Amino acid sequence: MDYFLDKFIRQLRINKVKKHIPRSSVVCDIGCGKDFYFLKKISNLIKLGIGFDEEVSDYRDEKYGLKKQKISDKILLENESCDIVTMTAVLEHLILPQEILNESFRVLKNGGELILTTPTPISKPILNFLAFKLKLIDKKEIGDHKRYFNSRDIKIMLLKSGFREENIKSSFFEFFFNNFIVAKK
Repeated sequence: MDYFLDKFIRQLRINKVKKHIPRSSVVCDIGCGKDFYFLKKISNLIKLGIGFDEEVSDYRDEKYGLKKQKISDKILLENESCDIVTMTAVLEHLILPQEILNESFRVLKNGGELILTTPTPISKPILNFLAFKLKLIDKKEIGDHKRYFNSRDIKIMLLKSGFREENIKSSFFEFFFNNFIVAKK
C-alpha cells in the first residue's frame, strides 16, 4: 500500500540528495526499491544508474542496470566503478551496515561520494506513532528498522570504511529526524 505521507517524505529525501548528483555520473543506488524511483527521478542527470534491491527484477538497458540482490555484505560491482553511491532510508534496515559502507567505499572512484540519509534516534517514537497508532506510514517498513543512527555513529563507521574525517559532512533535515551524510572518497 502506498501511503501519502511516505511518498511526501520520499520526495523530501530525493530533493535533498538530487542536489549532490553531478551531471553524467554513474550512480549506484543501494536499496533502490522495486520501482527504482530515485534513479528514474535523476535520469536526466546521470550517465548510468545501477540499482540493487531484493524487490527489483534484474534489468539492463543503456540507462539502468538493476540487480535483484539482498543488501547484506557485498555489492556486485568492480572496484572504483561509480561516481556516486546513494542509500536513502536504507542503512537503518541493514543487519550489516558496516559491511555495506565498506563496499560503498570500495566501488567509489577516487573523488566519488557516498550520499546517505537515515533516521535519527529521536525519530523512532514519532515514526512508531505514525505507523502503528495513526497508520499514516507503512508499518512494515518501520517495523523492519534494525537501528537508528546518530551522526557520530555513522561517522565512526565511515572512518572504519576508509573515508577521511575531513571528507565527511553531516547535517540534519526534516526537523532533525533524519541524518544527511555526504562522504567523499
